[in-house]
Amino acid sequence: MVTKSETGTLRRLAVRTVALAVLSLRAIPARAELLLAERSAPVPPIAVAAGILAVLAIGFALWSRERRTRGQRERLRKTYQLGEEILSAPSIEAILASVDEALPRVLGVSGVHMYVYNRGAKTLDEIVSEDHSPVAISLSAPPGGTHAGAVACFHYRTLLAIPDIQRSPFPIAPAGGQNAPKSLLFVPMLSQGEVAGVVELDQHERTRVFTADEQALAQHLVNQIGVAIRLLDQRFVQEQLFRTEKLAAVGRLISGVVNELQTPLASISELAGRSLVRSSNAAGDREMRAIAAEAQKASAIVSRLVSFAAAEQSDARPVNVTTLLRNLIEFRERDWKASGIRVEDLTLPDALFVTGSHGQLEQAFLTLFVHAEQSLAQAPDKSITIRASILAKRLSVEITFSAPPEARSPEETASVLGVTRGVIGGHGGEVRLIEKDHAYPRFEVDLPLTRERTITSQEATQPRSSGRQMTALVIEPDDASQRQLLSLLANHGYRVVPVDNADAGLELSQRMRFDAAFCSVHAPGLNWVELSERMQSRVGGFVLLSDQFDAELSADFDGDGRFVVAKPVQESDLERVLRSVDSLVESQNPS
Repeated sequence: MVTKSETGTLRRLAVRTVALAVLSLRAIPARAELLLAERSAPVPPIAVAAGILAVLAIGFALWSRERRTRGQRERLRKTYQLGEEILSAPSIEAILASVDEALPRVLGVSGVHMYVYNRGAKTLDEIVSEDHSPVAISLSAPPGGTHAGAVACFHYRTLLAIPDIQRSPFPIAPAGGQNAPKSLLFVPMLSQGEVAGVVELDQHERTRVFTADEQALAQHLVNQIGVAIRLLDQRFVQEQLFRTEKLAAVGRLISGVVNELQTPLASISELAGRSLVRSSNAAGDREMRAIAAEAQKASAIVSRLVSFAAAEQSDARPVNVTTLLRNLIEFRERDWKASGIRVEDLTLPDALFVTGSHGQLEQAFLTLFVHAEQSLAQAPDKSITIRASILAKRLSVEITFSAPPEARSPEETASVLGVTRGVIGGHGGEVRLIEKDHAYPRFEVDLPLTRERTITSQEATQPRSSGRQMTALVIEPDDASQRQLLSLLANHGYRVVPVDNADAGLELSQRMRFDAAFCSVHAPGLNWVELSERMQSRVGGFVLLSDQFDAELSADFDGDGRFVVAKPVQESDLERVLRSVDSLVESQNPS
């Protein structure tokens, strides 16, 4: 039986249980709502896929950019490497080999062809390989095919792109069983404003459009080819000049040695002959005859050396030494004034002629003048005195300079005497250095005079009757051609200033007035077309020296104070040009 206390306890427990149940029932809806809210807002699969695709797209873009940048860096590296190979190539064929190997990887082309302008033949020469000669392409009547495009690019002086060969104005048919290229790019070689040739880039697999960047890159590389060809030409000219100078130096050395050997050999022969006359000893006679025979043999060798060294004097002419000395004085006067050197010209006013080579005599006297000038570098009193007089039908020229003994090098003096003694001795004269105590040193040059009737005939060849002497500028890199032209102009009374490149000639023409300018078509530096235009207002006449007679060049260039003369220059052609130049100068300066 349950007591009242237990009943109360049970009742309280029941009430608490009910209360807890009620509280539990109130909390359940809130949790259910919370769980339902979390399940009602999940991430959509489309958004997840879109995010993944965005991440992949960004990654692909970054990868593509890095790949493109890496490709550009690789192309730039190959371009720099190709440029270095081009500039350092020893020949045009080596340049073609480097370009043919590298350009397909750099620009994605199938083949490369190179055409170099031939100035002498007026053609485009296609460079094939070192084992084959270049193929000449006429500029006036080019054949069809790609050669026509190369000629058009050369004439237009601009890049020519043909994306589709079927729509090209230059139809190209398959040749030799091979397919014609589907796309072409012709690029001119530009070097100092002159077109040195054309490079052809072929694409055989498919048609393509060369982008602006590809065209700019191709033009840059081809311009480097043009510069490299110009450097090769200059290097060839320098090597030729160096060989010519070496030969000239050998000739001067031989002349000096021969001049020193002739006198002792003659003395040996003479003494041996006298000994044979006086001697009565048979054994001694045999020895003397052997000595005489050996001396005669040595004299014969020396004579052959003389004929070799003096081969240039075979065409000897009367040379006006008075005019020659005055021309050299005027030529060096500006430098002498700048160095503070006083010059006293005591040469006779009369024309004094000797027979020989004008160029050799001019070089000999110029060597003496330069040595005297250099000896005065440290002298307190700087002066040079030039005298010319006649003694016993011989011309005597004295060059006195106020140089102290310590300022002169015996080795240099001996070298100067050795060089000039061979030249003067070859003209039948002598050169000496006179040094006395309490007196300035002087060079004495003794030469045989030419007869008076030769002087009269020579004076008759002067191109003009006025008193003013004409001045000519000669731009000629070839030493032999330069000497020949200098001799011809000097014989016509011209004062001549020779240079070996067009840039130096243009600079001289801006500082002094020339009556005539002679320029070789192969003169390095500024091209002769632009040079003639820039010098036309500064010279009386511009004479272009070509390798051979060219009727087309003469028709295009000759006229309006411009002339074309073929080398070697003939006397009749030169006289015709000088008469025209003389008339032009007279009309420009009527006074």
